[in-house]
Amino acid sequence: MKNKLLKFVYLLVVGFGLVTYSCADLNVENLNDPDTDDVLATPTDLIKLAGGAYRIWSQGINEYDGPGLAMATMADQLTCSWGNAAMKDLSSEPRQGFNNDITYSYAPVNRVFWNNMYSALSQVNDVLKKIDGDGTKVVENGQDMTMMLQSWCYFIQGLTHGYLGLVFDQANIIDWDTDLATLEFQPYSDVVAAGVAFLDKALTTIDAAPDFTLPNGFISGYNLTKAELRQLVSSFEARILVSAPRNATENDAVDWSKVLSLAQNGIDWDFEPYMDDISWYDLIKTYGVYPGWARIDHRIINLMDHDYPSRWPDDNVWPNGDPGEANSDDARLTSDFEFLSSQDFKPDRGYYHFSHYRYQRYDYYLSEWTTTVPYFLAWENDLMIAEALVRANNDVAGATAILNDPNGARKARGGLADVAPSSVDEALDLIFYERDVELILTTSGDGFFDMRRRDMLQRGTILHFPVPAAELEILGLDNYTIAGPPDGENISNGHWVGYDGLVSPIDWNGK
Repeated sequence: MKNKLLKFVYLLVVGFGLVTYSCADLNVENLNDPDTDDVLATPTDLIKLAGGAYRIWSQGINEYDGPGLAMATMADQLTCSWGNAAMKDLSSEPRQGFNNDITYSYAPVNRVFWNNMYSALSQVNDVLKKIDGDGTKVVENGQDMTMMLQSWCYFIQGLTHGYLGLVFDQANIIDWDTDLATLEFQPYSDVVAAGVAFLDKALTTIDAAPDFTLPNGFISGYNLTKAELRQLVSSFEARILVSAPRNATENDAVDWSKVLSLAQNGIDWDFEPYMDDISWYDLIKTYGVYPGWARIDHRIINLMDHDYPSRWPDDNVWPNGDPGEANSDDARLTSDFEFLSSQDFKPDRGYYHFSHYRYQRYDYYLSEWTTTVPYFLAWENDLMIAEALVRANNDVAGATAILNDPNGARKARGGLADVAPSSVDEALDLIFYERDVELILTTSGDGFFDMRRRDMLQRGTILHFPVPAAELEILGLDNYTIAGPPDGENISNGHWVGYDGLVSPIDWNGK
């Protein structure tokens, strides 16, 4: 589809970004059509504009109005019958498609995310236009910061394209020198590939750059060194590659050797930005743990206690009585999860939404608000190494060593005994157990992406979102949505089975 008006829309986004992050120090005559050369006249201007991009990306993936909360309920990781953020609509049974109508109450679920990704991208593209296009050198206080800024901008280009490819069925690929008049939507696989290529470019540029430290404000609470930024870029690239598949067949086709190399060069420290409750905040964690809002789906509790029911009975009648509290050798059952005897949800919206557990691991954030919160745990990176060892090399022993590492979350937080998987499948089950239990609400989409690539999303669950209706309307393009019969490409044709033998609903639209 030809994006005839995208240049106009894109320039508006660029203008918005410039005004938002630079107007404090600049005198712009026409805020609706700022002249890029005037707005980005000094090294300080370029640094400011580039430095604000990660915050826009970060808020986009962790925004209340984004897809994160809905994806968690679609993955049967969280459960919620409240309509907010399309949680109920997209997790109701039988599953339904996405209502991509501009008047839909929860239209912001895909629109806000889309806008944030392209807003962050537009800012770094403007900076790269000056550096890569015009040959501008960024020297401030006698220090040449050009390659540092290039590395950072390529990083943001990779993150924005990568996550657009994770969430949408198609999107635009936009570099600083892209002819906007010729843009067409590209399939998610190409968008992800573009993101990976930008991240590879970031890594190459970091390696060639002189030592640097990121300025204040680029990432709240951090002044990453060159080496630390390289680790973070490498981990994000590995995460995007791991998260992109829409089904198990695509998952098998992932370049697991590349994932292994990237993750082995990734973070060995928890990436935890500081939330100042003004410009930096995490509403996925807020509403994912806030009492009275979402709860933890019984599917997760069943992983920890195989005898515990993996779903609430549809008629609210327990065959053997209410199960009460679960029991597990995993210490995280009591440290991270809170048992609740009563229910907040409305029965007429489906008893399957009910749960006895909520997530309490991030309760400290609800009381402090100004604190650090995890966005990317070192344990996630370790688990990517473990999975890549198994998938690329059939190295079960190597994966087992990671799982039994006394400093890893499985032992240090879970207090679990050593394991000795005898097959690839057993090793992968243990790895995914850790991802299911330890990574809850770390960042938007992790649980959904994992269930998607394993063909474990409930049958009829959408596998990605359509381009927002508002975007299509502005471009004069026909509206479309993601809905219809399960095909394993846009709509899940799979399901999950609990350790108690219960099967997630496999009917679609009552059939």
